[in-house]
Amino acid sequence: MGIINRITAVIASTMAVTAFSANVRTDLQPAAPSEAGLRVPLDIPLTLSGNFGELRTNHFHSGLDFKTQGRTGLPVYCAADGYVSRIVVSPWGFGRAVYVTHPDLGLITVYGHLESFSGKIDRPVRSRQYEAETFRIDTEFSPGEIPVRRDEIIGRSGNAGSSGGPHLHMDIRNAYNGHALDPMDYYASSIRDNVRPEVRALALFPRESIVDGTGRPSYHGVKDLSVPFSAWGRVTPGIKAYDRMTGTTNIYGIKYMTLICDGDTVFRRVIDHIDFDRSRAVNTLVEYSNVVDSNSWFMITEVPESMPLSDIVTVSGDGSVNIDTERDYRLEFILEDHHGNVTRTPFTIKGVKGVLRPADSNGELLAWDRENIIKSDDGAAANLPAGTLYDDALVSISSSEAPDGYMSRRYRIGDRHIPLAGNYTLTLPLTDELNIDKRRYVIMRLDGKHPSAVTTTYIPGGMVQAQVNRFGDYAVAIDTVAPVITPVAPEKWGPRGRVTYRIKDNMSGIDSYRCEIDGHWVLMELDGKTGTLNYILDHRRLPAAQRHTVKLTVTDSAGNKAVHTQTFSKNRVKKKQKK
Repeated sequence: MGIINRITAVIASTMAVTAFSANVRTDLQPAAPSEAGLRVPLDIPLTLSGNFGELRTNHFHSGLDFKTQGRTGLPVYCAADGYVSRIVVSPWGFGRAVYVTHPDLGLITVYGHLESFSGKIDRPVRSRQYEAETFRIDTEFSPGEIPVRRDEIIGRSGNAGSSGGPHLHMDIRNAYNGHALDPMDYYASSIRDNVRPEVRALALFPRESIVDGTGRPSYHGVKDLSVPFSAWGRVTPGIKAYDRMTGTTNIYGIKYMTLICDGDTVFRRVIDHIDFDRSRAVNTLVEYSNVVDSNSWFMITEVPESMPLSDIVTVSGDGSVNIDTERDYRLEFILEDHHGNVTRTPFTIKGVKGVLRPADSNGELLAWDRENIIKSDDGAAANLPAGTLYDDALVSISSSEAPDGYMSRRYRIGDRHIPLAGNYTLTLPLTDELNIDKRRYVIMRLDGKHPSAVTTTYIPGGMVQAQVNRFGDYAVAIDTVAPVITPVAPEKWGPRGRVTYRIKDNMSGIDSYRCEIDGHWVLMELDGKTGTLNYILDHRRLPAAQRHTVKLTVTDSAGNKAVHTQTFSKNRVKKKQKK
């Protein structure tokens, strides 16, 4: 049973429990913002470093990022009465996160990147971590285990997980379907904003058409918008723009976006909720090839045939514009933020006849709504479940010589400029099978800035397989190098009461680590951003001794293992050994 189904079941069970609420909702609809009355999570002026629905790499931003004045350790307050239903602790993502279910509101509030939990939350979480002997944990609690009240401190703000600086991330979710809701609906009155969205540039993308005399996209900066585009055939308008807010220099995502052509609405997008199951479809809202090639985020109006975001996007046709008459087409982008600040950007496309370029016909035409399998003559294969593609697409497999040291040819699967909705199964043949531990074979993606590993499985008969979610170039390497373990200032461990290491791996990535002191497992916390491990000495859990021996074992995803031992005392290092 999924987490959302479990939470829904728990909410239903609380109808008979009155310790937390005497008015449990039974209409399967969350409370409206006007009746929810949620408390602000911080007792400082609220300013944002990120807003709801921002378009990010392979996902939407699911909440608000509240600035914490560049500090960590600020008290984080519970928004309403409820109970802690889930805790996540991870080196990545939200880092430390508290999920609070509010049965009488039909809402779940989520507080991420915390430095620490309150004592009543930390104790049962730490107990479960020690029981499972793992730092990383995703655990649920029933309604009676950790009740919390409005205004109660549930933790301290931090910079944990995949955070780029100290802040508090807050989600508000519909408890019945798990969708993220815009917290600005609940907190707009506490956040000042009288600044309009800012347009950076417009673009026109050809679709078997010509734009400004070529078959390539055309870009007009803000100062050039008085100059018309010219085009012939089907084209897709795009806009690069960001929202702004009062009192900050940050840029934010656009909530409301509309395209008008000759007085008719061609496209309308309203990001007021997010279905996590379709978060990767963020790639259909942008010209994906620009994101891949230059990290340039032009929002477009064309939608794929699968229409994965039909709940937030409405279009006329497919959202593109057909320029088939020699006349001026009058268009306008309308951008609006949550506070009603509006920016209108008119532009013109002049219909100019031209010779349309032929469509690319390389590859096999795959239908988006059915399973597809493509193979090469030497056994390489890509198995795409139905719905992996957003649109019908031409897809092929080709190969070339891989770089020195690789154990397969270099395979190009499809076009890396085509976004995918999920994983497909990639199978690659080895050119030479060695007498080694088969876990050492690692499929590497080669078309990024640096080669990156994907989780790989050996298939008897000289094949390897992985689940991947991007088209591009792949080849098989061998990982025989163990992770590197570096103790940090071990002479200070005793006096400081803290054991610190840095760990890193050269290829397949860290899979697991285990730290023991005097033979006892200890809760060593990993910061994924820096590869730093820390353990605060807890003498209640350690033998009463003046000298302690630390043993750290780190294993990568290819099964390579490194072990480091270090003996220390309260005042100085007694022994040092490295393996």
